[in-house]
Amino acid sequence: MQNQNRVVRIVAYALILLSVIWIAVRFYVNKGGVDLTPGHKYQVTYEFEMRGEGDYWVNTYLPITSPRQTVEVISSTGPVHGVMSLHGENKIMRWAGSLFGVSTIHHSFTHEGRDIEFSIDSTLQYLPVFDLALGPELKATEYIQTDHPKITRLSAELTQGKESLLTRLRALYDFVYEIPAIATSELTDALTTLEQYEASCNGKSRLLAALCRNQRIPTRLVGGLILEEGRKKTSHLWTEVYVEGLWVPMDALNGHFASLPAHYLELYRGDEFLITRRGGIEFDYIYDIQRERVNHYPELAVLDLWSVIDEADIPHDMLQMLLLLPLGAFLVSVCKNVIGVKTFGVFLPVLVSLALIQTGLVSGLVLFTSIVIVVALFSFPLEKWGIQYTSKIALMLIAVVLTSLFGINLLHSTQWLDASAPLFFPIIILTIISERFAKKVEEEGVKMAMNLYIQTIAVTLFIYFILSSAIIQHFVMTFPESILTLAGLNLLLGKWIGLRLTEYHRFYQVTNA
Repeated sequence: MQNQNRVVRIVAYALILLSVIWIAVRFYVNKGGVDLTPGHKYQVTYEFEMRGEGDYWVNTYLPITSPRQTVEVISSTGPVHGVMSLHGENKIMRWAGSLFGVSTIHHSFTHEGRDIEFSIDSTLQYLPVFDLALGPELKATEYIQTDHPKITRLSAELTQGKESLLTRLRALYDFVYEIPAIATSELTDALTTLEQYEASCNGKSRLLAALCRNQRIPTRLVGGLILEEGRKKTSHLWTEVYVEGLWVPMDALNGHFASLPAHYLELYRGDEFLITRRGGIEFDYIYDIQRERVNHYPELAVLDLWSVIDEADIPHDMLQMLLLLPLGAFLVSVCKNVIGVKTFGVFLPVLVSLALIQTGLVSGLVLFTSIVIVVALFSFPLEKWGIQYTSKIALMLIAVVLTSLFGINLLHSTQWLDASAPLFFPIIILTIISERFAKKVEEEGVKMAMNLYIQTIAVTLFIYFILSSAIIQHFVMTFPESILTLAGLNLLLGKWIGLRLTEYHRFYQVTNA
């Protein structure tokens, strides 16, 4: 037995050491940092087409590399070379020439962005700004009617009694965010947005800017593209407010408060037009956007799953759940063998936690708990009527399905459950655990079944908060060899013979005798 234990320890330590060394070597070879998230690089091509005869010119803004985006020009082709110039913080490309028939311009570049998120100190007191250097970001314009009586009255009402800068910004932002969104290419100013109470991104951004400037909070507009693979004509406009030396983004259309996703391409700052041209000729344009994944740790990868996902078109969620299963099972083993918690099996808490990741924590728990309650309630009359076990389980599954349908409809109508949430897997898992719960009720009664349910929920939540971490998810996808570490840890855990934490109280007198 002693030799057997020694062999198990040697194998376990070898697996852990091999995995850790291999991951460390990959970090070193790829010069990795702390960011394990594979980014997305987009190739963007401006395609302009002119038809007619005579002189023409086309001006458009080009992106500039900044702390949140890296831009590299690939090519620029057309009947004439474009001339680039800087206007303040913006870069403008101008093409000009003579047109006889049809002429096209193509300008291509790559964009790699980073998510940004700001934390505004809740204790930061609101103080109106009168800095002359920020004058352009405080004054009224033709489309941002900062000083209009309606804007002034609304701004005062929304910020009344709010002493901190954060609460004022949140009140102004929330009001604009709640305005119904419409799709329109027409320019909408701040006042029109307020009066019509509907707008696209440009109207919402101008209204938010007007409200903030009325409070003497410096605000500017930022224009660009939301990068999504395909061909599109629509550009996007959002707002930035000046907070303690930093420009903090606010997108009142898509719900980004003090944050901005990586796929937002910034093209210019200010209330500008993305494209201007000489009239008198037919003009058309399109933005062609292609996406490619960027894996920062490709070298020495035994299995580059990010490449497999892209090349084989395998669903990302499927591989991610597959790799999270061993980690979840290890955590359940720790809870059962070291802490002493009881659960419905080993895999079910893991599967339920993965189901909660897909449905969302609150909506998933509501659905899960509703199903368990229904199963518990149905068990009493079915047992009283003497229904045989197999038929009883079949009837309970019908109750589970009906409860699920009702719950999904209720959660969707209250917007607790996202319309795009994949529900097939979660429903299957919830159906399985309800069957286990029904069996437990049959064998040991409702009280024991509920006690086991509560412990299972506790373990499930513990696993959920670990497996739902973006860092954990990206780590196991980037370094699948980490499974070897879990294998070694499970071997060591399998030889655990100490007291469980929940047993120390029971055996306190024995262990201290």
